[in-house]
This record gives sequence, structure tokens and C-alpha cells, in this order.
Amino acid sequence: MDEADVAEATFETPFGRSYDFFKHTTGISLVSLGGVFAFADGQETEFDPPQLIVVLTFIGLAGVTSLLMASHLASIEVKPHPRAKVARAIRIAQALVSALLSGGVGAFMYNFTPAILK
Repeated sequence: MDEADVAEATFETPFGRSYDFFKHTTGISLVSLGGVFAFADGQETEFDPPQLIVVLTFIGLAGVTSLLMASHLASIEVKPHPRAKVARAIRIAQALVSALLSGGVGAFMYNFTPAILK
């Protein structure tokens, strides 16, 4: 891409990187949920249900927030919003998604590592 293409692409998709972030964290959340369910199938290991609920809630909320933000950013092409308002929402959502996903994966590792290492 030359400089004109970059400037044009930036103008058309002002929050393209943020959209990609939310798109990828949605996928990571889905894969993480699948991994939690794979370990929590109850065949070889038993997990405490409240711990499992906390892990699934954190990762699930990260995925839902990511999906909603990706959808919101995709809708900007149809109905524009003030840039400052969108930028603020992105900052808040990125911090929330990162905290929820890291909290959920961290809780999974903390609670399930002894069972995994048996």
C-alpha cells in the first residue's frame, strides 16, 4: 500500500484496529470457553461448580462484550457516531474485555491446574 491507500483506508475505517481487537477477543473467548468445557466434562476430574461458574461468567462476559463492540463498530459505517464518544467506548470496552478475559483465564489456571497436573 502506498501512502494514499493508507490514508484512504484509515478514513474509511477509523477504528479498524479496534474492530480487529474485538473480533479476535471474541474468538479467543469462544475457544477458551470450549477449553473450560473440555476440562470440566467430569470424566476424570471433578471441579467445584461455583469455581466453574465464575470462570465461565468472566470468559463469557468478555466474549459478549467483544461481540457487541465489534457489532457496534461495524454499524458505524451505516450510522456515524461522534468520534470522541466512540473512542471513549472503545477504551472502556478494551479495558473491560482485557480484565474479564485475563480474570477468567487466570481463575481457570488457578483452580484447575492441580486437576490438570494429576
